[in-house]
Amino acid sequence: MPIVIAIVSAGCGTSTPATSPSQTAPLAPDGLATPAPTAHTSAASKLPDGVTSPTVAEIARLQAAVQANPSDAISQRDLGFALLQRVRETADPTLYAPAAAALGTARALDPGDALVLVGIGGLQLGKHQFAEALVSGQQAIAMSPTLVPAHAVVVDALVELGRYDEADLAAAEMFGLRSNLPTLTRVSYLAELHGQLGTALSAMRLAARSPGLAPENTAFVDGLLGNLLVYSGDPVGAATAYRDALAILPAHAPSIAGQGRLAVAAGMLDEAIRLFQRASDILPLPEYVIALGDAQAAAGRTADAVRSFKLARAEIQLFQATGVVVDLDLALFEADHGDPARALDLATTAYAATPTVRAADARGWALHRLGRDKEAKRYADEALRLGSRDPLFRYHAGAIAAALGDSKVARRDLELALATDAGFSATGAAEARRILASLPH
Repeated sequence: MPIVIAIVSAGCGTSTPATSPSQTAPLAPDGLATPAPTAHTSAASKLPDGVTSPTVAEIARLQAAVQANPSDAISQRDLGFALLQRVRETADPTLYAPAAAALGTARALDPGDALVLVGIGGLQLGKHQFAEALVSGQQAIAMSPTLVPAHAVVVDALVELGRYDEADLAAAEMFGLRSNLPTLTRVSYLAELHGQLGTALSAMRLAARSPGLAPENTAFVDGLLGNLLVYSGDPVGAATAYRDALAILPAHAPSIAGQGRLAVAAGMLDEAIRLFQRASDILPLPEYVIALGDAQAAAGRTADAVRSFKLARAEIQLFQATGVVVDLDLALFEADHGDPARALDLATTAYAATPTVRAADARGWALHRLGRDKEAKRYADEALRLGSRDPLFRYHAGAIAAALGDSKVARRDLELALATDAGFSATGAAEARRILASLPH
Protein backbone atom coordinates (compact mmCIF):
# COMPACT_ATOMS: atom_id res chain seq x y z
CA MET A 1 0.00 0.00 0.00
CA PRO A 2 1.68 3.28 -1.03
CA ILE A 3 2.24 5.95 1.57
CA VAL A 4 0.29 9.12 0.88
CA ILE A 5 1.51 12.50 1.99
CA ALA A 6 -1.03 15.31 1.93
CA ILE A 7 1.36 18.18 1.39
CA VAL A 8 -1.43 20.68 1.91
CA SER A 9 -4.63 19.51 3.49
CA ALA A 10 -8.00 21.15 3.03
CA GLY A 11 -8.08 24.60 4.55
CA CYS A 12 -11.02 26.92 4.98
CA GLY A 13 -10.26 29.45 2.26
CA THR A 14 -13.16 31.68 1.28
CA SER A 15 -11.55 32.28 -2.08
CA THR A 16 -8.63 30.72 -3.89
CA PRO A 17 -6.71 31.41 -7.07
CA ALA A 18 -7.19 29.08 -10.00
CA THR A 19 -4.40 26.72 -8.95
CA SER A 20 -4.09 27.48 -5.26
CA PRO A 21 -1.69 25.24 -3.29
CA SER A 22 -4.60 24.40 -1.03
CA GLN A 23 -5.62 22.09 -3.88
CA THR A 24 -2.25 20.33 -4.10
CA ALA A 25 -2.37 16.62 -4.88
CA PRO A 26 -1.20 14.05 -2.35
CA LEU A 27 2.35 12.90 -2.91
CA ALA A 28 4.16 9.62 -2.45
CA PRO A 29 7.66 9.41 -0.91
CA ASP A 30 9.28 9.77 -4.33
CA GLY A 31 7.29 12.92 -5.01
CA LEU A 32 4.93 11.35 -7.52
CA ALA A 33 1.20 11.73 -7.16
CA THR A 34 -0.49 8.54 -6.03
CA PRO A 35 -3.96 7.25 -5.29
CA ALA A 36 -5.27 8.02 -1.84
CA PRO A 37 -6.07 4.76 -0.01
CA THR A 38 -6.64 6.34 3.39
CA ALA A 39 -9.39 6.91 5.93
CA HIS A 40 -10.40 7.68 9.47
CA THR A 41 -12.83 5.65 11.52
CA SER A 42 -14.82 8.70 12.64
CA ALA A 43 -15.59 9.62 9.04
CA ALA A 44 -18.14 8.06 6.75
CA SER A 45 -17.06 5.00 4.81
CA LYS A 46 -18.87 6.28 1.75
CA LEU A 47 -17.96 9.20 -0.43
CA PRO A 48 -20.79 11.14 -2.11
CA ASP A 49 -22.75 9.38 -4.83
CA GLY A 50 -22.31 6.06 -3.04
CA VAL A 51 -18.66 5.66 -4.02
CA THR A 52 -16.94 3.52 -1.42
CA SER A 53 -13.92 5.23 0.09
CA PRO A 54 -10.91 2.98 0.61
CA THR A 55 -9.84 5.23 3.45
CA VAL A 56 -11.81 3.58 6.23
CA ALA A 57 -10.25 0.17 5.77
CA GLU A 58 -6.75 1.57 5.45
CA ILE A 59 -6.88 3.68 8.58
CA ALA A 60 -8.55 0.88 10.48
CA ARG A 61 -5.63 -1.33 9.44
CA LEU A 62 -3.08 1.27 10.55
CA GLN A 63 -4.86 1.91 13.84
CA ALA A 64 -4.86 -1.82 14.54
CA ALA A 65 -1.15 -1.95 13.71
CA VAL A 66 -0.23 0.86 16.11
CA GLN A 67 -2.49 -0.55 18.81
CA ALA A 68 -0.76 -3.91 18.51
CA ASN A 69 2.68 -2.30 18.42
CA PRO A 70 2.78 1.36 19.54
CA SER A 71 6.50 1.50 18.80
CA ASP A 72 5.95 0.78 15.08
CA ALA A 73 7.25 4.11 13.77
CA ILE A 74 6.34 3.46 10.13
CA SER A 75 2.72 2.62 10.92
CA GLN A 76 2.46 5.70 13.14
CA ARG A 77 3.85 7.83 10.31
CA ASP A 78 1.57 6.29 7.72
CA LEU A 79 -1.42 6.78 10.00
CA GLY A 80 -0.59 10.48 10.23
CA PHE A 81 -0.33 10.76 6.45
CA ALA A 82 -3.59 8.89 6.02
CA LEU A 83 -5.46 11.17 8.39
CA LEU A 84 -4.17 14.23 6.54
CA GLN A 85 -5.41 12.75 3.29
CA ARG A 86 -8.79 12.23 4.92
CA VAL A 87 -8.90 15.93 5.75
CA ARG A 88 -8.52 16.51 2.02
CA GLU A 89 -11.37 14.13 1.33
CA THR A 90 -13.80 15.40 3.94
CA ALA A 91 -12.68 18.93 4.95
CA ASP A 92 -13.04 17.71 8.55
CA PRO A 93 -10.54 19.70 10.64
CA THR A 94 -11.14 17.55 13.73
CA LEU A 95 -8.87 14.98 12.07
CA TYR A 96 -5.84 17.24 12.50
CA ALA A 97 -5.49 16.29 16.18
CA PRO A 98 -5.16 12.52 15.68
CA ALA A 99 -2.90 13.16 12.67
CA ALA A 100 -0.66 15.33 14.82
CA ALA A 101 -0.60 12.68 17.54
CA ALA A 102 0.43 9.94 15.12
CA LEU A 103 3.11 12.05 13.46
CA GLY A 104 4.41 13.25 16.82
CA THR A 105 4.74 9.66 18.00
CA ALA A 106 6.50 8.70 14.77
CA ARG A 107 8.90 11.62 15.21
CA ALA A 108 9.74 10.55 18.75
CA LEU A 109 10.28 6.94 17.66
CA ASP A 110 12.41 7.77 14.62
CA PRO A 111 13.84 11.33 14.67
CA GLY A 112 15.85 10.60 11.53
CA ASP A 113 12.86 9.96 9.25
CA ALA A 114 12.57 12.95 6.92
CA LEU A 115 9.16 11.80 5.71
CA VAL A 116 7.74 12.35 9.18
CA LEU A 117 8.84 15.98 8.97
CA VAL A 118 7.16 16.23 5.59
CA GLY A 119 3.94 14.98 7.15
CA ILE A 120 4.27 17.46 10.00
CA GLY A 121 4.91 20.22 7.48
CA GLY A 122 1.82 19.21 5.55
CA LEU A 123 -0.27 19.35 8.70
CA GLN A 124 1.11 22.79 9.54
CA LEU A 125 0.32 24.03 6.04
CA GLY A 126 -3.21 22.72 6.36
CA LYS A 127 -3.63 24.62 9.62
CA HIS A 128 -2.12 27.76 8.03
CA GLN A 129 0.89 27.62 10.35
CA PHE A 130 3.17 28.62 7.52
CA ALA A 131 6.27 29.75 9.42
CA GLU A 132 6.32 26.44 11.30
CA ALA A 133 5.80 24.52 8.06
CA LEU A 134 8.78 26.25 6.50
CA VAL A 135 11.00 25.11 9.36
CA SER A 136 9.71 21.54 9.08
CA GLY A 137 10.29 21.47 5.33
CA GLN A 138 13.80 22.88 5.67
CA GLN A 139 14.65 20.33 8.34
CA ALA A 140 13.40 17.53 6.09
CA ILE A 141 15.57 18.81 3.22
CA ALA A 142 18.58 18.95 5.51
CA MET A 143 18.02 15.25 6.25
CA SER A 144 17.21 14.25 2.68
CA PRO A 145 18.19 16.90 0.12
CA THR A 146 16.55 15.19 -2.86
CA LEU A 147 13.22 14.43 -1.17
CA VAL A 148 10.78 16.20 -3.50
CA PRO A 149 7.84 16.36 -1.06
CA ALA A 150 10.06 18.21 1.42
CA HIS A 151 10.80 20.81 -1.24
CA ALA A 152 7.05 21.05 -1.93
CA VAL A 153 6.44 21.95 1.72
CA VAL A 154 9.07 24.69 1.52
CA VAL A 155 7.68 26.14 -1.72
CA ASP A 156 4.13 26.24 -0.37
CA ALA A 157 5.21 27.77 2.92
CA LEU A 158 7.24 30.50 1.22
CA VAL A 159 4.32 31.37 -1.03
CA GLU A 160 1.93 31.60 1.90
CA LEU A 161 4.40 33.77 3.82
CA GLY A 162 4.57 36.22 0.91
CA ARG A 163 8.23 35.45 0.22
CA TYR A 164 7.67 35.12 -3.49
CA ASP A 165 11.24 35.58 -4.75
CA GLU A 166 12.42 32.82 -2.45
CA ALA A 167 9.49 30.67 -3.50
CA ASP A 168 10.46 31.07 -7.16
CA LEU A 169 14.00 29.92 -6.38
CA ALA A 170 12.77 27.03 -4.26
CA ALA A 171 10.40 25.93 -7.02
CA ALA A 172 13.23 26.04 -9.55
CA GLU A 173 15.34 23.85 -7.25
CA MET A 174 12.42 21.45 -6.87
CA PHE A 175 11.88 21.38 -10.63
CA GLY A 176 15.56 20.53 -11.05
CA LEU A 177 15.03 17.40 -8.99
CA ARG A 178 12.03 16.14 -10.94
CA SER A 179 9.53 17.36 -13.52
CA ASN A 180 6.24 15.81 -12.49
CA LEU A 181 2.80 16.62 -11.16
CA PRO A 182 3.89 18.12 -7.80
CA THR A 183 6.56 20.35 -9.33
CA LEU A 184 4.56 21.40 -12.38
CA THR A 185 1.48 22.37 -10.39
CA ARG A 186 3.63 24.62 -8.22
CA VAL A 187 5.34 26.16 -11.24
CA SER A 188 1.86 26.78 -12.64
CA TYR A 189 0.63 28.40 -9.46
CA LEU A 190 3.61 30.72 -9.17
CA ALA A 191 3.19 31.76 -12.80
CA GLU A 192 -0.48 32.45 -12.15
CA LEU A 193 0.40 34.64 -9.17
CA HIS A 194 2.58 36.71 -11.48
CA GLY A 195 -0.20 37.03 -14.07
CA GLN A 196 1.64 34.76 -16.52
CA LEU A 197 -1.39 32.73 -17.52
CA GLY A 198 0.18 31.28 -20.66
CA THR A 199 3.04 29.82 -18.65
CA ALA A 200 0.67 28.63 -15.95
CA LEU A 201 -1.52 26.90 -18.50
CA SER A 202 1.45 25.27 -20.26
CA ALA A 203 2.79 23.91 -16.98
CA MET A 204 -0.61 22.54 -16.03
CA ARG A 205 -0.99 20.83 -19.41
CA LEU A 206 2.39 19.19 -18.85
CA ALA A 207 1.23 18.11 -15.39
CA ALA A 208 -1.78 16.47 -16.98
CA ARG A 209 0.59 14.39 -19.10
CA SER A 210 2.67 13.22 -16.14
CA PRO A 211 3.18 9.46 -16.40
CA GLY A 212 1.32 7.03 -14.21
CA LEU A 213 -1.37 9.37 -12.92
CA ALA A 214 -4.04 7.67 -10.86
CA PRO A 215 -7.69 8.57 -11.60
CA GLU A 216 -7.93 10.87 -8.58
CA ASN A 217 -4.85 12.76 -9.72
CA THR A 218 -6.15 13.06 -13.27
CA ALA A 219 -9.40 14.58 -11.99
CA PHE A 220 -7.39 16.90 -9.77
CA VAL A 221 -5.35 18.21 -12.70
CA ASP A 222 -8.39 18.47 -14.98
CA GLY A 223 -10.10 20.65 -12.37
CA LEU A 224 -7.11 22.96 -12.06
CA LEU A 225 -6.80 23.07 -15.83
CA GLY A 226 -10.43 24.11 -16.05
CA ASN A 227 -9.84 26.98 -13.65
CA LEU A 228 -6.90 28.23 -15.68
CA LEU A 229 -8.84 27.94 -18.92
CA VAL A 230 -11.53 30.19 -17.44
CA TYR A 231 -8.89 32.76 -16.51
CA SER A 232 -7.39 32.44 -19.99
CA GLY A 233 -10.67 33.30 -21.70
CA ASP A 234 -11.71 29.79 -22.75
CA PRO A 235 -14.91 28.89 -20.86
CA VAL A 236 -15.75 26.19 -23.41
CA GLY A 237 -12.42 24.48 -22.78
CA ALA A 238 -12.94 24.90 -19.06
CA ALA A 239 -16.35 23.23 -19.23
CA THR A 240 -14.76 20.31 -21.06
CA ALA A 241 -12.02 20.01 -18.44
CA TYR A 242 -14.57 19.99 -15.61
CA ARG A 243 -16.64 17.34 -17.41
CA ASP A 244 -13.51 15.25 -17.92
CA ALA A 245 -12.75 15.44 -14.19
CA LEU A 246 -16.30 14.48 -13.28
CA ALA A 247 -16.30 11.58 -15.72
CA ILE A 248 -13.48 10.16 -13.62
CA LEU A 249 -14.75 11.22 -10.19
CA PRO A 250 -18.44 12.17 -10.25
CA ALA A 251 -18.13 13.70 -6.79
CA HIS A 252 -15.16 15.97 -7.57
CA ALA A 253 -16.32 19.04 -5.64
CA PRO A 254 -13.78 21.53 -7.07
CA SER A 255 -14.93 20.76 -10.62
CA ILE A 256 -18.60 21.02 -9.62
CA ALA A 257 -17.85 24.41 -8.07
CA GLY A 258 -16.05 25.33 -11.29
CA GLN A 259 -19.20 24.51 -13.20
CA GLY A 260 -21.09 26.69 -10.73
CA ARG A 261 -18.85 29.65 -11.53
CA LEU A 262 -19.41 29.09 -15.24
CA ALA A 263 -23.15 29.13 -14.59
CA VAL A 264 -22.83 32.42 -12.70
CA ALA A 265 -20.88 33.91 -15.60
CA ALA A 266 -23.63 32.79 -18.00
CA GLY A 267 -26.33 34.35 -15.83
CA MET A 268 -27.80 30.93 -14.95
CA LEU A 269 -28.23 31.56 -11.24
CA ASP A 270 -30.61 28.69 -10.53
CA GLU A 271 -28.12 26.25 -12.06
CA ALA A 272 -25.28 27.90 -10.14
CA ILE A 273 -27.21 27.49 -6.90
CA ARG A 274 -27.78 23.81 -7.63
CA LEU A 275 -24.11 23.24 -8.38
CA PHE A 276 -22.74 25.16 -5.38
CA GLN A 277 -25.19 23.32 -3.14
CA ARG A 278 -23.92 20.02 -4.49
CA ALA A 279 -20.26 21.01 -4.09
CA SER A 280 -20.83 22.10 -0.49
CA ASP A 281 -22.74 18.90 0.26
CA ILE A 282 -19.75 16.89 -0.96
CA LEU A 283 -17.01 18.98 0.62
CA PRO A 284 -18.21 21.36 3.34
CA LEU A 285 -15.74 24.15 2.72
CA PRO A 286 -16.80 27.74 3.48
CA GLU A 287 -15.77 28.92 0.01
CA TYR A 288 -18.45 26.73 -1.58
CA VAL A 289 -21.12 27.76 0.92
CA ILE A 290 -20.27 31.44 0.48
CA ALA A 291 -20.48 31.04 -3.29
CA LEU A 292 -23.87 29.42 -2.76
CA GLY A 293 -25.03 32.30 -0.58
CA ASP A 294 -23.81 34.88 -3.09
CA ALA A 295 -25.70 33.14 -5.89
CA GLN A 296 -28.82 32.96 -3.75
CA ALA A 297 -28.53 36.65 -2.88
CA ALA A 298 -28.05 37.60 -6.52
CA ALA A 299 -31.13 35.56 -7.41
CA GLY A 300 -33.20 37.38 -4.81
CA ARG A 301 -33.42 34.39 -2.48
CA THR A 302 -32.50 36.45 0.55
CA ALA A 303 -33.62 34.06 3.28
CA ASP A 304 -31.70 31.20 1.69
CA ALA A 305 -28.62 33.40 1.41
CA VAL A 306 -28.82 34.35 5.08
CA ARG A 307 -28.93 30.65 6.02
CA SER A 308 -25.95 29.89 3.79
CA PHE A 309 -23.86 32.69 5.26
CA LYS A 310 -24.77 31.52 8.76
CA LEU A 311 -23.58 28.03 7.83
CA ALA A 312 -20.36 29.40 6.34
CA ARG A 313 -19.65 31.28 9.57
CA ALA A 314 -20.21 28.10 11.57
CA GLU A 315 -17.83 26.19 9.30
CA ILE A 316 -15.15 28.85 9.64
CA GLN A 317 -15.57 28.76 13.41
CA LEU A 318 -15.15 24.97 13.35
CA PHE A 319 -11.81 25.35 11.61
CA GLN A 320 -10.86 28.03 14.12
CA ALA A 321 -11.82 25.81 17.06
CA THR A 322 -9.55 23.03 15.82
CA GLY A 323 -6.50 25.28 15.62
CA VAL A 324 -6.61 26.37 11.99
CA VAL A 325 -5.51 29.99 11.58
CA VAL A 326 -8.48 31.64 9.87
CA ASP A 327 -7.80 35.36 10.29
CA LEU A 328 -7.49 36.05 6.56
CA ASP A 329 -10.46 33.94 5.52
CA LEU A 330 -12.65 35.36 8.25
CA ALA A 331 -11.55 38.91 7.38
CA LEU A 332 -12.84 38.59 3.83
CA PHE A 333 -16.06 37.04 5.06
CA GLU A 334 -16.63 39.75 7.67
CA ALA A 335 -15.91 42.51 5.16
CA ASP A 336 -18.65 41.28 2.85
CA HIS A 337 -21.12 39.65 5.21
CA GLY A 338 -20.43 40.85 8.72
CA ASP A 339 -18.55 43.55 10.61
CA PRO A 340 -16.01 45.54 8.52
CA ALA A 341 -14.30 46.82 11.67
CA ARG A 342 -13.68 43.26 12.80
CA ALA A 343 -12.62 42.43 9.25
CA LEU A 344 -9.93 45.10 9.46
CA ASP A 345 -8.65 43.78 12.80
CA LEU A 346 -8.43 40.27 11.39
CA ALA A 347 -6.84 41.37 8.13
CA THR A 348 -4.29 43.48 9.99
CA THR A 349 -3.31 40.48 12.11
CA ALA A 350 -3.09 38.26 9.04
CA TYR A 351 -1.03 40.82 7.14
CA ALA A 352 1.44 41.16 10.03
CA ALA A 353 1.95 37.39 10.14
CA THR A 354 1.85 36.66 6.41
CA PRO A 355 2.26 39.77 4.22
CA THR A 356 0.97 38.08 1.08
CA VAL A 357 -0.91 39.62 -1.81
CA ARG A 358 -4.08 37.96 -0.47
CA ALA A 359 -3.55 39.55 2.96
CA ALA A 360 -2.97 42.93 1.34
CA ASP A 361 -6.17 42.52 -0.68
CA ALA A 362 -8.17 41.62 2.44
CA ARG A 363 -6.79 44.57 4.37
CA GLY A 364 -7.52 46.96 1.54
CA TRP A 365 -11.05 45.62 1.13
CA ALA A 366 -11.81 45.96 4.84
CA LEU A 367 -10.59 49.57 4.76
CA HIS A 368 -12.79 50.23 1.73
CA ARG A 369 -15.82 48.81 3.49
CA LEU A 370 -15.11 51.25 6.32
CA GLY A 371 -14.94 54.16 3.86
CA ARG A 372 -11.18 54.61 4.26
CA ASP A 373 -10.40 54.46 0.56
CA LYS A 374 -7.16 56.45 0.50
CA GLU A 375 -5.64 53.93 2.88
CA ALA A 376 -7.31 51.07 1.04
CA LYS A 377 -5.65 52.00 -2.26
CA ARG A 378 -2.18 51.34 -0.86
CA TYR A 379 -3.11 47.74 -0.09
CA ALA A 380 -5.08 47.24 -3.29
CA ASP A 381 -1.97 48.29 -5.21
CA GLU A 382 0.14 45.93 -3.11
CA ALA A 383 -2.21 43.05 -3.86
CA LEU A 384 -1.55 43.61 -7.56
CA ARG A 385 2.21 44.05 -7.24
CA LEU A 386 3.00 40.69 -8.81
CA GLY A 387 0.76 41.37 -11.82
CA SER A 388 -2.01 39.00 -10.77
CA ARG A 389 -5.17 38.84 -12.85
CA ASP A 390 -7.12 37.41 -9.91
CA PRO A 391 -10.68 38.70 -10.52
CA LEU A 392 -11.34 39.26 -6.83
CA PHE A 393 -8.24 41.44 -6.50
CA ARG A 394 -9.18 43.34 -9.64
CA TYR A 395 -12.77 43.84 -8.50
CA HIS A 396 -11.64 45.16 -5.15
CA ALA A 397 -9.06 47.47 -6.75
CA GLY A 398 -11.63 48.75 -9.23
CA ALA A 399 -14.23 49.45 -6.56
CA ILE A 400 -11.66 51.33 -4.48
CA ALA A 401 -10.53 53.35 -7.50
CA ALA A 402 -14.14 54.23 -8.30
CA ALA A 403 -14.71 55.41 -4.74
CA LEU A 404 -11.66 57.67 -5.13
CA GLY A 405 -12.98 59.08 -8.40
CA ASP A 406 -10.33 57.44 -10.60
CA SER A 407 -12.65 56.28 -13.37
CA LYS A 408 -9.86 55.17 -15.69
CA VAL A 409 -8.29 52.75 -13.24
CA ALA A 410 -11.69 51.63 -11.98
CA ARG A 411 -12.84 50.78 -15.48
CA ARG A 412 -9.60 48.96 -16.28
CA ASP A 413 -9.69 46.74 -13.18
CA LEU A 414 -13.43 46.07 -13.15
CA GLU A 415 -13.47 45.14 -16.82
CA LEU A 416 -10.46 42.89 -16.30
CA ALA A 417 -12.15 41.18 -13.35
CA LEU A 418 -15.22 40.38 -15.44
CA ALA A 419 -13.18 39.39 -18.48
CA THR A 420 -11.03 37.04 -16.41
CA ASP A 421 -13.91 35.29 -14.64
CA ALA A 422 -17.39 36.79 -14.61
CA GLY A 423 -18.36 33.99 -12.25
CA PHE A 424 -15.85 34.84 -9.52
CA SER A 425 -18.75 35.92 -7.28
CA ALA A 426 -22.41 36.33 -8.17
CA THR A 427 -22.80 39.41 -5.99
CA GLY A 428 -19.31 40.75 -6.71
CA ALA A 429 -19.78 40.51 -10.47
CA ALA A 430 -23.17 42.23 -10.20
CA GLU A 431 -21.62 45.04 -8.15
CA ALA A 432 -18.74 45.35 -10.62
CA ARG A 433 -21.26 45.82 -13.44
CA ARG A 434 -23.21 48.36 -11.40
CA ILE A 435 -20.08 50.41 -10.70
CA LEU A 436 -19.02 50.25 -14.35
CA ALA A 437 -22.43 51.54 -15.43
CA SER A 438 -22.09 54.46 -13.03
CA LEU A 439 -18.67 55.58 -14.24
CA PRO A 440 -18.50 58.69 -16.43
CA HIS A 441 -17.51 58.09 -20.03
